[in-house]
Amino acid sequence: MKRKGSKIICLIIIISFGLFPQDMQAQLRKNPEARINNPLGFSPLNLHLGRGAMYVSALTGVAYFLNRKNKEVEDKRLSFYLENGTMWGYRHPGTVIPETNLGFNFKVLKWLSYGADMGVYFPKDEFNQSSGFSMLRIFNRFYIRDTDKFRLWFESGVGVVYFTKIFPVATDRSDRFGTYWNGVVKYGLAAEFNLNPALSILIGVRHLHFSNADIKGRERNPSSDSHGFFVGVNYQPSRVNKSE
Repeated sequence: MKRKGSKIICLIIIISFGLFPQDMQAQLRKNPEARINNPLGFSPLNLHLGRGAMYVSALTGVAYFLNRKNKEVEDKRLSFYLENGTMWGYRHPGTVIPETNLGFNFKVLKWLSYGADMGVYFPKDEFNQSSGFSMLRIFNRFYIRDTDKFRLWFESGVGVVYFTKIFPVATDRSDRFGTYWNGVVKYGLAAEFNLNPALSILIGVRHLHFSNADIKGRERNPSSDSHGFFVGVNYQPSRVNKSE
């Protein structure tokens, strides 16, 4: 009971620090249009840059350290996944971004895992048409529910992406244009259903953010934000060995 309580507390703290940075309320008061520009009501970039990255990384490390002696650590499992999804921009010019991701996930506790993937993105609208390649994105998954047949998890991660054409470009409402290199921030909620001991399917919702963190100044960082859905398959080789 004590172990379960500490797990829940760690989860709440980690997600709270990532999702609700301290300056969120101040931003909303200063900019009443913030909730219109971003339906979630906070800046996605704060999840992973600056204090967000420090808090999430540090707290997941502390959580693992506190729980490493538990029997749950024996639940370590390596899996590989392939995802396909489509994101829709909620700001002008309404960029549509199909994406494909290939990666691995390593579960260190029953409720926590670390992973990395690479992805391709194809942003398109009346002004933009480019292709983006991300060779590395790192992330954490926090398992809200984990059974033999079903898992529900929240994922949060950040990486770097290179676009073949500058993204985003200037539009009829803004003369700002981006860069070839951008940071990619993704977070979302997904459900995973077992088809057999080794193979499962994924379905979830996600927020996708591209920006360059003002590396060439504010005028070169228009950013792109979108929400969407993804589906995929997950393969866990250790489950095959156990079933033989």
